Amino acid sequence: MKTALRFAGWAVILTLVFGLRGSTVDPGGTWKGAFDFNGNSIPLTFNLKAQGSSLTGTVVGLPTQVAEIHEGKIDGDTITFWLNTDYNSQTYKLVYRGKVSAEQIDFTFGTDDGSWTAVLIAKKGS
Repeated sequence: MKTALRFAGWAVILTLVFGLRGSTVDPGGTWKGAFDFNGNSIPLTFNLKAQGSSLTGTVVGLPTQVAEIHEGKIDGDTITFWLNTDYNSQTYKLVYRGKVSAEQIDFTFGTDDGSWTAVLIAKKGS
């Protein structure tokens, strides 16, 4: 009985460990996409570096040509970060949330006060 319980306990632990590891997709690399801003398509390039649960990198294509990622986090297949960009002589904090799969990241992002939001699908690319 003890052996069966011990085996069942280890089976549960291994399933949890390997099941959680398998659900994490590496967001590191270069991703490209575009979003609509006042009827114009704005292309962005995300240069992401993943290390454990931390995410760093840059976003290219906003009015602030190269914007550094701040407080980047990875939680399973979800990434979050923020960056600053300038528009009409004012600095805005944009907050990003993305769902990562092997081929794309589905982003929702916008100003930190929620007054403006957009969606963007970024595809893995070089």
